[in-house]
Amino acid sequence: MTDAQAKQLGRLIHEARIKRGWSLAQVMDATGIDSSWLNRMERGFYADPAPDRLAVLAEHLDIDPARIDRASRDHLADSLPSTRIYFRSKEKLSPEALDEIERAVADIRAKYATPPSDAAPISGGTP
Repeated sequence: MTDAQAKQLGRLIHEARIKRGWSLAQVMDATGIDSSWLNRMERGFYADPAPDRLAVLAEHLDIDPARIDRASRDHLADSLPSTRIYFRSKEKLSPEALDEIERAVADIRAKYATPPSDAAPISGGTP
């Protein structure tokens, strides 16, 4: 993430905190994230902030994670583990169960995927 992106992400978090009416100490109490880290984050000092901290802040400050990704140029999304790694470590699932989850996620992605902008529209009739 560039310095400009880090500053933009910091402003996003700062504005969400202020909108909520929370002090740095209140965010620390709610999230367990040290207020000095948050202060530096808001001032744009972290070009590679911990994704787990960003996710916690997004949840507690009611920030859409997509906004964090836009501000950070996909830092949060790129830093998250794959579906298989996440469920293997979090749920201790069998390889068969992990395969099933990956198939389900692939099916969901295919169902809700946005067609490329240069794709021709699908029509039921003749042009």
